[in-house]
Amino acid sequence: MNCPKCKSENIRIDFVQSGGKSSHKGNGLGGHTNNMLRTSTALVTFGTSNLVWKKSKGGSNHKFKNERMGLCQSCGTGWKVK
Repeated sequence: MNCPKCKSENIRIDFVQSGGKSSHKGNGLGGHTNNMLRTSTALVTFGTSNLVWKKSKGGSNHKFKNERMGLCQSCGTGWKVK
C-alpha cells in the first residue's frame, strides 16, 4: 500500500473512533417497585438497609463506530482505508 500523495510505502494503519451513540433506558415497573420497597424498608430499619440495598437507576447502551485510517509517516497525509 502506498501513500496517495507522496507514493511512500512508510504508512501506518489505525482504527479511529469516528462516531458514537448513547441511549438511556428508564427504570420501568420493576425498577419503580424496587425503589418503593427500598424506601419502605429504609423507614422501618432507620435507613441502615440503604447501606446494602442500592437504588435502581435504569440502564444505558453505548455504540461506537470505528473506521480504518491510513497515515503516511513521511508526509503526514491521512485517508480512509477500504
